[in-house]
Amino acid sequence: MPAMKTRTLMCPRCCKPGPATFAEHDERHEFGGVAFTAHITSYTCNACGEELADPAVPEMMTPIWDAYRAAAGTLAPADVKAIRERAGLSQAAFATLLGMSPATMNLIEKGSPIKVKEDNLLRLCALPGAVRMLLRIRGNRLRPRQRPKPPDRGSS
Repeated sequence: MPAMKTRTLMCPRCCKPGPATFAEHDERHEFGGVAFTAHITSYTCNACGEELADPAVPEMMTPIWDAYRAAAGTLAPADVKAIRERAGLSQAAFATLLGMSPATMNLIEKGSPIKVKEDNLLRLCALPGAVRMLLRIRGNRLRPRQRPKPPDRGSS
């Protein structure tokens, strides 16, 4: 039997630091109509049994959202950011063109999950000409400073 991994962590229930034992388990979740299983690592306070966050996973939802993205086949936050940056748009401008709030776009790029319909819309924006079309149709909603700069054709 392997040795149990313990470390001293602050327990919010006990209100003091104390020994906690490493724990792993799988959790079933559903988001946007997609059922999935996430592998969770945590610690358990030896004094009161409270489940504590694993310091190696600073954002507790990361393993859950990563498992959802794998099950649903949706874009990773870095992929969404890359699509937006290729279009030369800020988060606020891109969100406006897509009919989303800037706060939503910020959350997506920070790791919040997106539903398949949002994923489809974002993937379409990666197609050549898609953002130019949105700029023609919805560009009037952007402030002049939010419009992407035309590509530098260089001097001849």
